[in-house]
Amino acid sequence: DPATGKVLFASKLWVMESDGSRARQLTTGITYDDHPSFYSDREHVLYSEIPVNEFRPGAGARLIRLDIYTGAKEAVAAEPGCALHQSSISPIADIIACHHAGGKRRSEWVGLGPTAYEVNTVATNGVAVPDGIIFMSEKNRGLPEDRREVALARIYGHGAQSRVVFLTDDRHLNRRPAISPNGKLLAWQTNQEDGVDDEIFLANIDGSNARNLTKTKGYDGHPWFSRDGKWIAFESSRTGNMEIWRIDLT
Repeated sequence: DPATGKVLFASKLWVMESDGSRARQLTTGITYDDHPSFYSDREHVLYSEIPVNEFRPGAGARLIRLDIYTGAKEAVAAEPGCALHQSSISPIADIIACHHAGGKRRSEWVGLGPTAYEVNTVATNGVAVPDGIIFMSEKNRGLPEDRREVALARIYGHGAQSRVVFLTDDRHLNRRPAISPNGKLLAWQTNQEDGVDDEIFLANIDGSNARNLTKTKGYDGHPWFSRDGKWIAFESSRTGNMEIWRIDLT
């Protein structure tokens, strides 16, 4: 900031081809732009736009739909005094899920408008599935990072008739779920292998047959399936730098 001399960590969105070529910046300005995911048309991206250079529950982050070719953008959802972030577009029917931070509680929401519903647990970072959501369920909020106990869970249905099924254990840090376009596979990052380094795990959608995909030193996280389901993109510090990698599933 030229006026104050304070360094602004204004995260920006970039886009590139699946082989890493033709990287270009999508957003500019002083907002913190976070958690992008593609709509099925592969021309528009949903992301969270935070008006300050750090995330705060009352910062008023809103969800934005951006055309990656024209740069045109529109607000999809906003709520005064609350931050809508950790948004995702499900590869199934373009259902939106987002984390609602503000007001009396912090919770995960599926959908927007009158058809949206709230997950009635301590929840963050979810991805929508038909008639529900797979999300992070934290047992004891506020623990240090290396002691957090987070399970992945799936909620079925709405309101009093809903039920929650846990897909992983709650003794480790299981987070950032992603689902395959055919709805059969679940990927996420977890420190369950050694309690320290995060790895990318892949399982059936019900959490069964879980296996470690990455098996490397350092951090591997934030998996997301390609739209054809043939590979997963993820972030990794395996070289000493934080980079974007991909792993083939075929």
